[in-house]
Amino acid sequence: MEQPLVTVIVISYNHSKFVKESLDSIKNQTYKNIQLIVGDDASPDLSAEVIKQWLQTNSFSAEKNFHTQNTGVAAMLNECIALAKGKYIKLIAADDFLHPEAIEKSVRKLESLDNEYGMVFTNTHTIDNDSLIIGDIADYDALGNVDPYIFRKELIKGNRIPALTVLLRTEALKETGAYDTKFIVDDYYRWLKISEKYLIAYIPEKLAYYRMHAENISKIRKEKIEIETTLLQMTFDKEGLVKERVNGLTQKYYFSDLQLPSEYKSAYHQYPFRVKRLDLAIQNRLPVFFYKLLNKII
Repeated sequence: MEQPLVTVIVISYNHSKFVKESLDSIKNQTYKNIQLIVGDDASPDLSAEVIKQWLQTNSFSAEKNFHTQNTGVAAMLNECIALAKGKYIKLIAADDFLHPEAIEKSVRKLESLDNEYGMVFTNTHTIDNDSLIIGDIADYDALGNVDPYIFRKELIKGNRIPALTVLLRTEALKETGAYDTKFIVDDYYRWLKISEKYLIAYIPEKLAYYRMHAENISKIRKEKIEIETTLLQMTFDKEGLVKERVNGLTQKYYFSDLQLPSEYKSAYHQYPFRVKRLDLAIQNRLPVFFYKLLNKII
């Protein structure tokens, strides 16, 4: 098999405890034609120093992008992607790591397919802070091992792709634009954009190690993720695949004290499978009791 250049981008923020394990897993890949790019977003835990020391100790060359001020993941990714020279790109957070054959098997899969496939993903182990394997967080074989045209529709129903397992055609990544700093669910947005133009392949093997941290996601962050996910689903759903979810959650938001962002309201107004009386209430900022009255009238 030919070995086209693969760019591996490792992004760190407060990952000094884990980044050596991540970098070791790249060094130990059976696939050797790798351009390594390392980025740190001004970590206060001196992650950048740990990375520099690892590179020196292992005599491993890399492009370096170390921020002195924190800018967020999206900005860091965009800067690192601009440095990429590979035919393929792999993006990985520095607290996760790869199986030794992860890149080789992913490249082999994409090289065996034609250019209508823009990316491939695999199954993954889940690990704790001590790198011990724990229970799976999802059955990725059931989610991913389906016909690629069916998968395209299933992806609109929810994110089914663990980001650390993905290998992308660089052309597909760049064609679908820069990472958007306004989204928390930027990975899901990326997969949906690629899925519009390309098919997505799957390898039913656990070729990565996803670290599940003990920290809880705050209620506010959970709500933001739910809103962003629903907004994206409205944007990409052309067949009413998620109309029950979208209308149900939109009504839930409307009846709650949560203020819906203007982007969400605009997306719902354009969603062809919306409940029109709910849309009317949202657009006109009607109080809840007026909406209940509309339900009786319309």
